[in-house]
Amino acid sequence: MKKKLLSTALSLLLACQLLAPGLAQASWGAAKLKEPSPTSPGTNNPPVVTPSPEQDPAPAPDQLSTADLIRYLRAQKAQGSSQTPSNPSPTPTTPANPPNNPANPPVSGGSVLSSEAVKMVSLVNEERTKRGLKPLAVHAKLAEVAQLKSQDMLNHNYFSHTSPTYGSFAAMVYNAGIGFRSVGENLAQARNATHAHALLMASEGHRNNILNPNFTHIGIGIVQGPYGVYVTQLFIMQ
Repeated sequence: MKKKLLSTALSLLLACQLLAPGLAQASWGAAKLKEPSPTSPGTNNPPVVTPSPEQDPAPAPDQLSTADLIRYLRAQKAQGSSQTPSNPSPTPTTPANPPNNPANPPVSGGSVLSSEAVKMVSLVNEERTKRGLKPLAVHAKLAEVAQLKSQDMLNHNYFSHTSPTYGSFAAMVYNAGIGFRSVGENLAQARNATHAHALLMASEGHRNNILNPNFTHIGIGIVQGPYGVYVTQLFIMQ
């Protein structure tokens, strides 16, 4: 009798493992940028960020210029990333202090978002419009930062809102020269973009970022890993 029960239990365990969807994780965080002190205009100090309880606390990283961030991302693309478009646009000269982005900036040259990222932006905006919320505009530079974060997670084998290379997601956005009043990040590891979207919408914290009525812009970076995709969604209010 005991042998029969043990055999049944082992069979059930094996069946559960076979039916499991594979590697699927999700994590979220949000932060707000405090107003800079009026007595110290023109300084290049990183922002003071108020983390949410879910955000991984970490000291701000050494500042990286926007040019450094973009050059690193383009170098990663040149090494044959599976998300790299076949006809990348020429490398422009990036100013150290870029001007503010317009309210609805275009995706420059069509070279920032992969087809999977474009699909995910569409899924996000479908969720928002179904609930009477304004769709998010794609922010080209924010998408580059998101792609950089996904590539960094793959390269260094971690899954966290704090990068060992660049620090917190809020610091990454700030150091890229992107102005914001609040910023949020969703992370996911899944089979593909559609699977990642389902995971994020099934989680309250991630869903709150996707459906936050205050966010105005989005950037998504997706990198193919050995067991699926690494997804970074960055949201900002400008």
